[in-house]
Amino acid sequence: MKSAITDAMIDIETLDTRPSAVVLSIGVVLFNRRNADVPFKELNLKFGKKEFRDEQIMMGRTVDKETVTWWKGQDPEAKKLFKQANVSSVTDALEKLTSFILSEKVNLLIWGNGAAFDNTIVMSLYDSFGMEAPWKFWNDRCFRTFKGEHGHIARPPAFKGVKHDAVDDARQQALYLQAMYAELQKYNILSYKDRQS
Repeated sequence: MKSAITDAMIDIETLDTRPSAVVLSIGVVLFNRRNADVPFKELNLKFGKKEFRDEQIMMGRTVDKETVTWWKGQDPEAKKLFKQANVSSVTDALEKLTSFILSEKVNLLIWGNGAAFDNTIVMSLYDSFGMEAPWKFWNDRCFRTFKGEHGHIARPPAFKGVKHDAVDDARQQALYLQAMYAELQKYNILSYKDRQS
């Protein structure tokens, strides 16, 4: 059904770029890539405080010096994340993420900005805490790859919010994906999966 939520865009903030990275926040936007009239649903899980970082390090998660240095150069508004938390534990964050994604009761396509980044790291985080990610690997999609192939056909929307706030970044990516799909649909250019649905 084209009027329903069909997709989830995930963006995360981390202290490393490897799959084992310590995660500071997870932003998710549920949307419909082909129908911009379907309202977005958003979830912004923040667990950047030291106790949550330490919790992950104890589970074998990693921190990269270059990423820490990069964070030092970011906007003060984005760096507030290191003193924020809206969950009681990393497990609590993952349980909330699972409930949010499964709330639509459909197999969403799960988009991340990089074939080896957002989705891969989140799935690894689930694994570190002995939990199962709420999607199958075959529903993973790479926004960066799609943008690399089709980004020239649509102008990215003006950014709203704080760069490197996970949900603001996820929303921006979802809006840009919709803009690219809108242009493709003008010429009836559909992906294989779109032709099947």
